[in-house]
Amino acid sequence: MIVLWNSCLLENLNSKTKMIKNYLNINGYCNYNLINPKNRNLITLRELSEILPSSIAQLELSKDKEIEIPKEVLNIYSKFRPTPLFRARNFEKAIGTSCEIYIKDEGLTLTGNHKANSAYLIAYLCKKDKVKIITTETTGNWGIALAKACKKFGLEAICFIDYDSHRKRPDRKSAMEKEGSKVIVVEQDSKHSDLLTLSADAAIKYTKNLENATYIFGSVYNYFIIPQSIIGLEAKEQLGKYPDIVVGSCGGGANLLGTSAAFIADKLDNKSDVDILSAESEKCPILTRGKKGLYSIDNLNYFPLIETYGLDGLVNGEYIGGLGSTIVASPVAEFHSRGIIKARTYNSEEARKAAKLFYESERKWVALESSYQLASVIDKARENKKVILVNISSGNSDTQFYGGNNEW
Repeated sequence: MIVLWNSCLLENLNSKTKMIKNYLNINGYCNYNLINPKNRNLITLRELSEILPSSIAQLELSKDKEIEIPKEVLNIYSKFRPTPLFRARNFEKAIGTSCEIYIKDEGLTLTGNHKANSAYLIAYLCKKDKVKIITTETTGNWGIALAKACKKFGLEAICFIDYDSHRKRPDRKSAMEKEGSKVIVVEQDSKHSDLLTLSADAAIKYTKNLENATYIFGSVYNYFIIPQSIIGLEAKEQLGKYPDIVVGSCGGGANLLGTSAAFIADKLDNKSDVDILSAESEKCPILTRGKKGLYSIDNLNYFPLIETYGLDGLVNGEYIGGLGSTIVASPVAEFHSRGIIKARTYNSEEARKAAKLFYESERKWVALESSYQLASVIDKARENKKVILVNISSGNSDTQFYGGNNEW
């Protein structure tokens, strides 16, 4: 269901926003290196191209601060971008704050969340490099986005989802299959404490037996982070004023960097002073309790290692959807270590209450991950007379907030 907000229409925040033609590459602003897991040296473009399609490998290692968006991808973006930005006045009143809270609504993409921004670029680049099959791991939403993108470009998608994610959100499998994707449910085993690594290992092993196929990890790496920058770039154009606080949620870091990268770049260029906040689940406190080191997304010495923060596993193993990544994108770790990104953990009850209050005031359901962001917004709204920016993705109006405990 698409909802039109009176505040959005009255303030007309979106009327003059032009299509963004270039991504921002936040890795051009930090020390980003990938390590070959086999020899522990910096990975070369040639070595990385043995794992990833050459166009994606080049994107991954790029230090260019601006990356041109391919016309074919821009044509698809034009169907849903720029996404709306509105001031959540009713939410402000419900909180009782004098802060201005602006919502960038990524729920109105073709996939209902920000994953579409990466999926269409990745599928396009794979098609360009004559890949016919893309395999990936997913807890649900990324798989749906990639399935849609592969369908658009005539590719086959094979999505591996862990049994726990499938059990908690069985509709995700059917949604991926509806878009033409093959879905394989992976059973938990004693060798994996991380559900994404479990699915990634299964997908990589499967891919090695295919022709014209590539495995793509749906988070953390530069090729996935870069397209997300379009969120913050659009928001800067739409706001008409500069935010004091930018809030994102942190699983792998794509959501957080997507909203904040443009503002971090300004801060590093001494053009602004903005607070960047990461809302994370207490079940996966990747920034507040993660340890710095070399990490990969698989246990097979296949994908390159990243210098970043990592956790040994989820706290109590509780399911938290896309917030359950036990490693984070390298720029998030670097900027956190430098004090540019700050983090706070929230529990599921705080997230649930925030989502409920947002629905009751703005009549908009949000995704599980977005509810943690809204909990952080409520927390920061105590600092009156601030301008707060946050993006949200769409959720389902089922029992997740009121009756059942399916996603919490």
